[in-house]
Amino acid sequence: MVNFGQTFFLALILITMPLAGCINNDSSVDKLEKAETLVEVQNPCAEPTQANTQSLTAVFVDGEKRMFRLSIPSSDAGVRLPIVIAFHGGGGADEDFPQQSQFDQLGEQEKFIMVYAIAEEDRTAAEGEWYLNTAATSRDDNDFSETIVDELSKAYCIDEDRLYAIGYSLGSMYTYEIACQLNHRFAAVTSFAGTMPVDPKSCNLSGSVAVLHIHGKLDYIVDYDEDWDWKEGEMEGVGTMSNIPGMIDFWADLSNCETEDTHAHLFDGDEAEHVIHSDCDGDVRIEHYGMEAQEHTWPNEVDGTATYRLMWNYLSEFTN
Repeated sequence: MVNFGQTFFLALILITMPLAGCINNDSSVDKLEKAETLVEVQNPCAEPTQANTQSLTAVFVDGEKRMFRLSIPSSDAGVRLPIVIAFHGGGGADEDFPQQSQFDQLGEQEKFIMVYAIAEEDRTAAEGEWYLNTAATSRDDNDFSETIVDELSKAYCIDEDRLYAIGYSLGSMYTYEIACQLNHRFAAVTSFAGTMPVDPKSCNLSGSVAVLHIHGKLDYIVDYDEDWDWKEGEMEGVGTMSNIPGMIDFWADLSNCETEDTHAHLFDGDEAEHVIHSDCDGDVRIEHYGMEAQEHTWPNEVDGTATYRLMWNYLSEFTN
């Protein structure tokens, strides 16, 4: 069952999110008008790229204008660039993804593109920033994700075998839509402080996808140990949301992993349980860090490694 603190916090989010949408409506219109559009290039891989950081960019998705922030590394002609799409949390968190400056700097060093997807502002509180595995609307954000990749591929030299997604909180929940629905394109996902439905309406592996999930065991918003119910009433609910160990087991079973190893590490006073499922279909791994003293706040480090670095190190191992 959900404890009182968790219930109160979720209720607070549901109350304040519609207000935030009304207050920020004018600014969102201004942003849409100011957002740049991508310029199609006849042969993107014949062109070098110039570094560009946090450029507000717009694409059309099913007739609607959607926005994201784009950071491009400098690169020589012929260098194929992986894409990492980041999905922010709830409550108007679209302006600042955790450690985004570090992600951008690492993108320049390692030569990958960072995309910070921005959720639509006119969704109801019950729907949340990102559509999960609910009704027909769940396809909207999947279309957005694929359109980002398709349009970037017309403008830049993209390595389409190395498409990745990361997320925080509600954005973390959406990365599991990527893993379930778009695994034929995306090679790996990693996220912090989210979960997914115990019984998703659809989650099939037409490809293979690697999953790394990080979670605080003291998280009072997205419970670590217990299943919980959410998003009921205003729209078709997603049903029961999974506890974290159960979600990791779901992905290990779906990927037919044969080996499980668990290690406990102590760093800076915080013990982290590291679970690794290996010998899986498609040579993926399903991994989890359970942080004993961590709540819902994004950690600067996980097991002694900067979170942004740990995520990229994991993602970069996998291709589709």
